[in-house]
Amino acid sequence: MSGLFSHPREPAQDAVDRPALHAEVTVPAPRDHAWAGLTEHLHLWWPAGELSRWGEESFFDLEDNALVETSAQDDENVWGEVTDGLPGEWLSLTWRHAGSQSVTQLLLVMGQDQTGVGDVDRLPLRDRGVADTGVADTGGAAVGEPRSVLTITHSGWTGTDPEDLYAFYRTFWPEALGCYRRFMGGS
Repeated sequence: MSGLFSHPREPAQDAVDRPALHAEVTVPAPRDHAWAGLTEHLHLWWPAGELSRWGEESFFDLEDNALVETSAQDDENVWGEVTDGLPGEWLSLTWRHAGSQSVTQLLLVMGQDQTGVGDVDRLPLRDRGVADTGVADTGGAAVGEPRSVLTITHSGWTGTDPEDLYAFYRTFWPEALGCYRRFMGGS
């Protein structure tokens, strides 16, 4: 009863939420091939040396609507669970950080670029509050050759998320997209 006549307490103020991380890459391939490279052949380009619970010998794959890492001893870790998507166009995943209670969202959108300029203006990722990681290129294809643009937005960061984890992903996504671009034949 001690709070009966007092004003309710103000909620605790957390640190300001961090902006979403944003990275994109252009690859010299039509959208269907770029999508297959992203989803069906993920294990061939994923930088396990950079993001893995068990090291470079791990195998990464999209299976059963999840991004799963499998160790050499067949231990499994689910990094992300697919929550929605449209095959060939976009995937939304709930992303889990190893060793953290944080859960963020990962959105991957594939767009076709026939002109070299890109059709990223139509993507729903150009929202305010998105931190650009500075990755944008032409994919190494000649003008007129089909190109696809893959855009990743990693959102849901709170001010209580560790700064070093946020900084890691700010660097990791451009590096991962660089691996994907090289796998797809880009320079």
